[in-house]
Amino acid sequence: MAEGPLVHRYTERIKRIAQGKKVTVKFLVKKLKGYNENFHQVVLIRVEAFGKQFRFYFSNKKIVIVHLMMWGYWKFYKRGENWDKPLSKAKMIIHCEDNEIVLFSAPVLKVFDEEEFITSKYNTLGPDPLRPDFSKEKFLSNLLSNPEMEIGEALIRQDIIAGIGNILRIEILFNAKIHPRRKIKDIDDRKLDKLVYWILKLPSDWFFYPSGRKKKFQIYRKAGRPCPRCGTTIEFFRQAGRITYACPQCQK
Repeated sequence: MAEGPLVHRYTERIKRIAQGKKVTVKFLVKKLKGYNENFHQVVLIRVEAFGKQFRFYFSNKKIVIVHLMMWGYWKFYKRGENWDKPLSKAKMIIHCEDNEIVLFSAPVLKVFDEEEFITSKYNTLGPDPLRPDFSKEKFLSNLLSNPEMEIGEALIRQDIIAGIGNILRIEILFNAKIHPRRKIKDIDDRKLDKLVYWILKLPSDWFFYPSGRKKKFQIYRKAGRPCPRCGTTIEFFRQAGRITYACPQCQK
């Protein structure tokens, strides 16, 4: 699943090509094709990343929400260039003057009126550590309002904090020396400060240095290998429906 850093990188590229310009959007999903007439030569006022969401704001007062989930991705083409992916997989095309931005295979593609979006479930995300409006206070308030929840589950709850996926939560908790099974009520203030530090640092590192992130995985997919910090065998287990990795010795 696309995590926050990838969503933000895609967003920056889309901004460079299309933000502030007239575009024509073509929806290829059957239930959205009725919107196509309303998206001819509209201005893409703003595109932003929020957690794992893409939010497109248009001059026709519509907001388009995209979530890539496990399978979606964007491709960028020059106008008239042959695609290297099949049209049958395309969900939406943003036609620009010189470029085509194509969304493939994304299972979540929604169109909202501005007022409708405000009250929708897609507008209930927690703070995003890659956004300038990230609030440590809001994140901790969200976290501490769930004292019985295990921290490993909390970090992938998008209403608590947006943009953290399975890989990031594993690596954040390892660096913060907190076991995923630890209940929130049992994490002291010193550990919480360390957690916030890594929540801000790792997504930022992955955003600015994407080519090196796999080399920096400490324990993700390393079950049965020695912990790089203490040598104890890395364990794995399911938590909130996802495979999780941890060191039973130095993550407490």
